[in-house]
Amino acid sequence: MSFNQYDTFASLNDLREDWIIKVRAQAIWKGITKNTGEFRGYNIIFFDDSSERIHAFITTLIVPKFEKKLAEGQIYIIEKFKIKYYKGDETNRVVRNEKHIFFTEDTKLEKATSIGLNIPNHSFDFYNLQDVAAMKQDNRFLTVIEDVQPKAVYNKETVEKSHVPFTVTDGRTTLNVTFFNEFGEAFLNAREKIVEEPVIIVISAAKVTEWQGKTYLTNFPSTRFYLNLDHSAVSALRLRQSMANFYNMDIDAEIEPEVPIMKVTEIRKLKKDYPQKSVACQIRVKKFDENMSWFSPYCSKCETDLKLVDENWRCTECNRNKLYPDRRFRLYSLCSDDSGAIPIIWPNEEICRLTGKCVYDLEGDDPQVDAGKILPSVLKAFEKKSYKITIKLTKENLEEGSNVYTAYHISDPIEMSGTHSPNNQKVLPIHATQMSTQITDNDLISKDNSPPTEKSTNKSRPRMTVEIVDSDVQGNPKIQKIMNIKLEKV
Repeated sequence: MSFNQYDTFASLNDLREDWIIKVRAQAIWKGITKNTGEFRGYNIIFFDDSSERIHAFITTLIVPKFEKKLAEGQIYIIEKFKIKYYKGDETNRVVRNEKHIFFTEDTKLEKATSIGLNIPNHSFDFYNLQDVAAMKQDNRFLTVIEDVQPKAVYNKETVEKSHVPFTVTDGRTTLNVTFFNEFGEAFLNAREKIVEEPVIIVISAAKVTEWQGKTYLTNFPSTRFYLNLDHSAVSALRLRQSMANFYNMDIDAEIEPEVPIMKVTEIRKLKKDYPQKSVACQIRVKKFDENMSWFSPYCSKCETDLKLVDENWRCTECNRNKLYPDRRFRLYSLCSDDSGAIPIIWPNEEICRLTGKCVYDLEGDDPQVDAGKILPSVLKAFEKKSYKITIKLTKENLEEGSNVYTAYHISDPIEMSGTHSPNNQKVLPIHATQMSTQITDNDLISKDNSPPTEKSTNKSRPRMTVEIVDSDVQGNPKIQKIMNIKLEKV
């Protein structure tokens, strides 16, 4: 046997299966089908002594053979496996390597017991944050944590969901990061235990997303984070952070522009010369269009709705057919204030936040709402209520005359007047009234107030006092007797 008894990742190909490699497992996660929740197998990121990474997959049929042996950080010797090539259109690739390992019934996976090759503890490939928008999930980001906000919980009924937003910088630019649910909680718990400042985070295999025109990093099943890791790159960034030219973000100086509140008629008059890209309105939801489906199939890669072409759902962006497409909320509402009515589309993100549920949750709760033909009662409950809705203005609205608008933030239901617009209700000013604080002998003494000390006495007083009142009536007017009314006990 040759001195180098293990194959390199560069030498792997699909022409044979008798390969043998020595690798460390960096990340292990289950593959779950989003639509059905079906377990598809295990995904693993391996790297070798040259820090080159490769993705491996173990299908469900042979999972029992390897499951108990799998552990992150463990070094393995793997023999007899297939090599497959990516086709180039995969949406969930976690490494840039064009090849991936496919376990078979003949594959052997054993923990390495000998010293042999010196494989590092971690493998990272660092990039500048300014290049994030052009990256996929295979990148590694080395950053300093600038601002961690409290966990935002938006649980409804029995389902609790949360996310932890924070900001990071690499000394040149900043980037927003959001960790969801248990992953976000794990980050907060780990952050609280860190003593050394600043906290430097390595984010591995994150997902790059875009929301409201801004680029974000979010967690994916393969995502891992490392705080103040013992790594040469972390030490280098900490040294650079202490220099005067390192970028420091001023959290208080970042003020978001105030979104103006307009009437429906004012919104419809906005043209392309309107400087802002959003506007808010206080409206009442009259009804949802139940002739249209309350959800829409979409392409998770392109974030666009699919179109039905030759009885197949197709994405017009990537030209791919989706046999079982993902679904997201899409409600078409007719809203109004005292100036007019306006159609507003409710987006998936806001409906999920307000209900704490996704499309599949509602389908599971009520089988009668399947196929989008019947509006679920959870969504029906939004009707006949008032909201403050922030609208995203598009080119179609400002230049092409479209009167259909899309919301990107919807408040909780609010109490409004009968005119649907509390801003027009005039409040009369309250003027101060001067009252005398001088107490006279003729002041009545209430049963709820004690008299001044110098006027108090132990003598009994009559319940009523008779006072002489001057009158302008002349003569002796005839006084009519008051009828005695007999009260009966009930």
